[in-house]
Amino acid sequence: MKKDKSKKWNYSVGKEIRQSMKEVIREHGTKYWFKEVFWPHYGKLSIALVVALIVAIVLTVEAANKPQYDFHMVVAMDDFITYDDTEELRNVIAPAVGDVNGDGKILLDVQVISLSDPENLEVNQQRLQLAFAQYEYTLYILDEQYSATYCHREYFDPIADYGFAADPDEPRRMNVSDVPLMQRLGKQVPGDLPFYACICDWTVDGKGDKDLTDAAVRALSAIIEAE
Repeated sequence: MKKDKSKKWNYSVGKEIRQSMKEVIREHGTKYWFKEVFWPHYGKLSIALVVALIVAIVLTVEAANKPQYDFHMVVAMDDFITYDDTEELRNVIAPAVGDVNGDGKILLDVQVISLSDPENLEVNQQRLQLAFAQYEYTLYILDEQYSATYCHREYFDPIADYGFAADPDEPRRMNVSDVPLMQRLGKQVPGDLPFYACICDWTVDGKGDKDLTDAAVRALSAIIEAE
């Protein structure tokens, strides 16, 4: 069997390089070798490798620390709801939703978007549009204006498909204004604030998660049944 001469040559070249490096360090010192030999030849590559390593570490840490939510929903209105109100909403929904992703915890992402704040109107409108583009968000509680604007669109399903009573004016939404929980939320804002529920099922587009749609149905049922 013939020996691979190229491997032998590569080994000998590598040995010569290492020997040469040792001689330079012995004769001129490590500082000279780093400044005159290593840095001109390998400086940029070293920086690139260090940057790539830092980026990889940061992305890994962020992925590890990113909350793994079991359920995502949006409450959007042309008014305000207090933090305590959203906490009551979370407390009602959490047991019904359950540990969807199986990580032993129940985490809810409830996006409360106020569209009546003139200083943040553009940002909040962008937040709402962004939520509509993400398949994780499957339940929306909207006021009269925004449910009339959005609930008729194709990414919402007829609410009766999930066993809920549809609004006579729009089959894709359910009027939950008379639900006790929603009335308590509404009492925190000036005037009568009607609420409507809409459900998205992104699985029809091939990019959703049936578990998230089922969670939306359980969450809405819990809202309706809450005392």
